[in-house]
Amino acid sequence: MRYFLLLLRQSRILILFLALEGIALYWVVSVQSYPRAKFSSKSTELSGQLSEWQSNLESYLNLRLENEHLAQENANLREQLNQSLLIQNYGADTINDSILNQRYSFLSAEVVRSSHLKRDNFIIIDKGSRSGLKRNMGVIGPQGVVGVVAGVSSNFARVIPIINNSLTISGALAEEAYFGPVKWPGLNYRHTELTDIPRYSKVDSGAVVLTDGRSRYFPAGVKIGSVLKRELQADQNFFKLKLELATDFANLRQVYVVKDIFAAELDSLQNPVQP
Repeated sequence: MRYFLLLLRQSRILILFLALEGIALYWVVSVQSYPRAKFSSKSTELSGQLSEWQSNLESYLNLRLENEHLAQENANLREQLNQSLLIQNYGADTINDSILNQRYSFLSAEVVRSSHLKRDNFIIIDKGSRSGLKRNMGVIGPQGVVGVVAGVSSNFARVIPIINNSLTISGALAEEAYFGPVKWPGLNYRHTELTDIPRYSKVDSGAVVLTDGRSRYFPAGVKIGSVLKRELQADQNFFKLKLELATDFANLRQVYVVKDIFAAELDSLQNPVQP
């Protein structure tokens, strides 16, 4: 404390000078109209430049993230096109199946509300019955499977995501084609489980799990996730696989609703009318 007081005493002239300069500057800016106007103008300009720099920086960072998503999405669409799937919006579009050999069409939508930290998670999207949506339509995202449409209003739809333990879908190993049910255990929104994989399979960490077409909601070949680890089930004959989900539900904005053009025909075969 003594050294601090000594420093103040030695610097008293400089401190007094700075104080007087500050008082003079305040008087000139606040009393004289022209300097006040110039100061206000400069302050506004500086504030505007700072805001512009901040906006440009945020736009650049967001643009980089969007470019990454678009690049991943383009890669996924190219893979789907290689499987003879034609990506297009539906609703007013006319589809000629004999020419296009098309089973699925896709409608883009945006997430307007969602949860990912609950046990019964949900997603609300900005498309509804006016856009042709119905219950039990699949929903995918830029990285992979999202969920299934559970309810529809005129302009919105409620989606049950795969991070909801009421939804079970079919998944298969990309390399060996062994398949089983995929169901979320209700713990981490980044992880789920695939069960009933034969123990003689050669599955290992990093193996990719895809939709296999047995769930009518999705076309075959859409990524569900990647294997993190395996363990034997209670019966010792099958593996339970822990998966890292392809879709990050904490950062989901754009989705695609899947319409199976042959859904009614398949339903008629699965549930035939009795003569």
